[in-house]
Amino acid sequence: MYGKMTGFTLQSSIILGSDSDSQYLGLNLQEADNHMTLPSKSMHRQRIWVLGLKSLPLLIAFHGSTENPEIFRSRTTDFAYDQLASQEGFIVAYPTGYKGNWNDSRRAVNYPAKVENIDDIAFTKAIIDFAHKKWSTSLTKTLIAGYSNGGHMCYRLALELGSSLISGVAIHCANLPTLDNSDCIPIQSDAIPICIINGTADPINPWIGGIVSLGNQKGTVGGRGSHQSSIQSIDYFANRYLELGEELEIEEIQKSEIMDLRQFRSMSDRKLKVQLIAMIGEGHYVPVATGEKRALIIGPRRGAVHAPRLAIEFFKEATGVFYKSHCQRQRKDSDFSDASL
Repeated sequence: MYGKMTGFTLQSSIILGSDSDSQYLGLNLQEADNHMTLPSKSMHRQRIWVLGLKSLPLLIAFHGSTENPEIFRSRTTDFAYDQLASQEGFIVAYPTGYKGNWNDSRRAVNYPAKVENIDDIAFTKAIIDFAHKKWSTSLTKTLIAGYSNGGHMCYRLALELGSSLISGVAIHCANLPTLDNSDCIPIQSDAIPICIINGTADPINPWIGGIVSLGNQKGTVGGRGSHQSSIQSIDYFANRYLELGEELEIEEIQKSEIMDLRQFRSMSDRKLKVQLIAMIGEGHYVPVATGEKRALIIGPRRGAVHAPRLAIEFFKEATGVFYKSHCQRQRKDSDFSDASL
């Protein structure tokens, strides 16, 4: 069971493509940066950043261990989810983990969110409810994406909230924990579209599974316990569909020298259900196809694929939550420069 829940403050930065958009949406440009507080008796959360337009799908993006929304949004993903929100039409929220971490499903972790049993399930529900009341997003068609510890939080949400609230999941750099390292209590008779995007040269989250350990940085001391391989992780979610009686077809695709796919489609409607993307030679990163190559402590950085775009492409094919709003129009990339924030 979960313990205490913390509140949060939300800062909305609504990307507006043009003045006509702002007039249509009834927004004053001065509202682009305003603070709203979710009523709570314990207000320990710091921020949630939200970008996008009204009445569109909600994506909640969970940062990695010891990160914060600003770091994940800017440095880790290079504003990629912001740009995709503008191009594809969705709202993206970046919540703040308790003291830099999430209460994910791994028994072995020792950071404050776990030790203090922070109720991040209830926190996520509060974000969904707040976005629905503020921007009329659907209460049952939320997308989630997470990096590293944030990815493990997404595993927990996928299995404990399930398809009644979550429509699709994207995991960056995280494998499922082994059964002896998991305290997750999955919903029975449920399956959810999921895309796992992992690097094959990741020293933090080994592609083949095993013990995850993070050195001795402050706040991250100690191991994370035993984990399954990337293939075992994706096959687990495929098996949840099979348990529902869904017939799946497996596809093994070598798309290029930088990326391999293992994915499962429904035999009935041909829709993609689960997908594993192997970023060949990539370390513990969320690359955005910059071509930047570096060798760092968390593995090689090839910068050859655009991981956030791959996640959104999966959502578009697998979930059906995207639609063309009547207020959307074709826009040039220049419409969404930093000046529009």
